[in-house]
Amino acid sequence: MNEFQNNEERLATWADRTLKQLPARPAPATLAPRVLTLIARQAASPWYRKPWMNWPRHLQILSVLLFSGLMAAVYAFLLPQLDAVGPAVNADQWTQPVSTTFGVLGTLGNAAVAVLRNTQGWVLASVLGVIATLYFGCIGLGAACWRIASNSR
Repeated sequence: MNEFQNNEERLATWADRTLKQLPARPAPATLAPRVLTLIARQAASPWYRKPWMNWPRHLQILSVLLFSGLMAAVYAFLLPQLDAVGPAVNADQWTQPVSTTFGVLGTLGNAAVAVLRNTQGWVLASVLGVIATLYFGCIGLGAACWRIASNSR
């Protein structure tokens, strides 16, 4: 193992010395104008061609509200319509998914309070750490997918 580390250090020293002896290459004269043109083109693009995080704040809020409304409409109105076994949808059936949802959310809230009261501090910290890791992992994966998708055009 020691011989391997010694060879690795010699290789790193040789590579460092060789690379430092190379002359510095100047950037092409056309590089700066091309970069500035690309930046100007991206800045001038319409809001809907930019990533969602760069949209104007009021349009972000509007899009979240519209998406939430669409999902609520699908859940409350379209899914009961697709059930061929049950009777026709009436006014009571329209409000049942909403009351069921609030009941489930209330039960989950009560369960969360009970868990918080009865757990050790390190357990809560561990769970929050896992949740934060998953959250930031999803953000990183989304950023990577966005970068891949935007570079493939």
